Amino acid sequence: MSIRAAINVDVPAVSILVKSLAHYYLDGSGETLPSWLEDTLTHEAFLARLTDADCLNLVFDVSGAIVGYISVKKPGHLYHLFVAEGFQGKGISRLLWEQVKRQCRCNSFTVRSSIHAIPVYSRFGFTESGPVGTRDGVSFQHMECELGAG
Repeated sequence: MSIRAAINVDVPAVSILVKSLAHYYLDGSGETLPSWLEDTLTHEAFLARLTDADCLNLVFDVSGAIVGYISVKKPGHLYHLFVAEGFQGKGISRLLWEQVKRQCRCNSFTVRSSIHAIPVYSRFGFTESGPVGTRDGVSFQHMECELGAG
């Protein structure tokens, strides 16, 4: 088990992981992702984030399998945090989050959380920072986390 920087050859595995969990964004079962969201989950979109100097992308690797992924747009917008269903509840998201805090050296983070993930972000110290937003069957909660001066 290790946390490491995501590299270009990780894109297919990261894409599969995130797409396998993207249904958690949807308000109802049986719906499909809207095109604007689907466009952010393409191979090209992941590759663009991995090669963007303003993005930090980390993976949690278990024996060569990527089971966790976090992406932060610097200085402190948490863009993605996903852990494979079979590995949830084992502290992987917290380990990824702690690594991001160390590497970003930022005192303030924001996230547009899926409704499903609000409890996870709340445990990390995020608080709701606005009303729930909804777009094309996808609801989200703006949240922020102030870490204080380091």
